[in-house]
Amino acid sequence: MIAEEQVLKDPVTLMVTRVPKLGRETEWEVLIGGGVRAARQFPGNLGATILKPTGTGERAYRIIMSFDSFASLRRWEDSAQRLELVRQLESVESAPVLIEQAVGLETWFQLPANAGSPQPMIPPPRHKMMIASGLGVYLTITPLLMILRPVLEGLPVYMATMVLIPIAVVLLTYVVMPVITKLLRRWLRGE
Repeated sequence: MIAEEQVLKDPVTLMVTRVPKLGRETEWEVLIGGGVRAARQFPGNLGATILKPTGTGERAYRIIMSFDSFASLRRWEDSAQRLELVRQLESVESAPVLIEQAVGLETWFQLPANAGSPQPMIPPPRHKMMIASGLGVYLTITPLLMILRPVLEGLPVYMATMVLIPIAVVLLTYVVMPVITKLLRRWLRGE
């Protein structure tokens, strides 16, 4: 029960694949652009990105949205703004919508290069995510301990970790893991 409650509080990334009707791409892009702007202003939204089709003949767009929790995601999904957006989008789309969610460590790992395809995103195997995450934690904590040692030495352990952990999490999420996943992309994806 506690683990389930924690998952509901974890950040969640929503990956949506949508395909506009042929000849209606511009109209669709205007609608989705307005929807993404509205979602970015929604409480709990951590950001949104639209990936256009990359290959010749590909028509699928990927929309990636992150929320601080499932509760925030649910509020967005149930909002009148989103429901109206979906109604408008469906009138200019030619394929069923594919929706995927990633929670926890999976959200640290970047999408493969063919993210514009309608194929579902499959996260790397857990053992590879564990190794890459362990490397990221080591490369984050070690320099932080060296730099912050003078500040942390006089503090009780619980206070030192209260200082260290938020800094480490921000660095891991926005600096270290994006670099590691880029460098290890081929190995993580088994290419």
